[in-house]
Amino acid sequence: MPLETALINGRPLKYSIRRSKRARRVKVQVCHRDGVVVVLPWRTSAAIMPDLLADWGEWMDQKADELGVRLGPRIKQYATGSTVMILGEPCLIEVREVPAGCRSSRVERLGDTLIMHLKPADVFDTRPVLEKYLRKVARNDLTTRTEYWGERLDLHPSRIIVGERTTRWGSCSPSGTLSFCYRLVMAPPHVADAIVAHELCHLRHMNHGKGFYALLGKVCPWYLEADAWLSKHHEDLIL
Repeated sequence: MPLETALINGRPLKYSIRRSKRARRVKVQVCHRDGVVVVLPWRTSAAIMPDLLADWGEWMDQKADELGVRLGPRIKQYATGSTVMILGEPCLIEVREVPAGCRSSRVERLGDTLIMHLKPADVFDTRPVLEKYLRKVARNDLTTRTEYWGERLDLHPSRIIVGERTTRWGSCSPSGTLSFCYRLVMAPPHVADAIVAHELCHLRHMNHGKGFYALLGKVCPWYLEADAWLSKHHEDLIL
């Protein structure tokens, strides 16, 4: 998303505007991944921005400084010596050139080391290659966890999708499709298990009523602990 610039308290602040067909009101979000984002309902004119900045400017200014995103999103760099979490454990990254004869970058894990064999073009931004690897690991891991907890609950989804989710770690559709955020593979196993169990329980209870929580609490009594962990470490699970 292109960045706009506002002058708040005499200092420039970068922000982006995102339109949403689902949004019913204007929202302002600030995070490491996206920086300062103004979410507008689909038909709302950008002409409201001066008034919005007058009302929200102080808060946006404070949060942008707090998260270090005054001039845009914080982009993590992954190079030799960096670490990335996989199943809750830090893996040390080691960048190497691709072997002779190989045409594409690839990643392999050796113990607690993640070796990234990169083409020259990928060395300057290693995140796409790392993300592709994590998505592959997540598909295998989350599918296996879903099958395990599905057997315990005798609940089986019609389909499992693992991809990027920006607002929720998982969801369950009325048709029985479970969707998970691939970045769950970075969290400790018990946290991923809680999210999987949560979505499976929705196959029986498509709500968050007493029956749903009774079932979830019976099979996964640590779900509140897992929710608290995700709330505390949410920013750590962003590439």
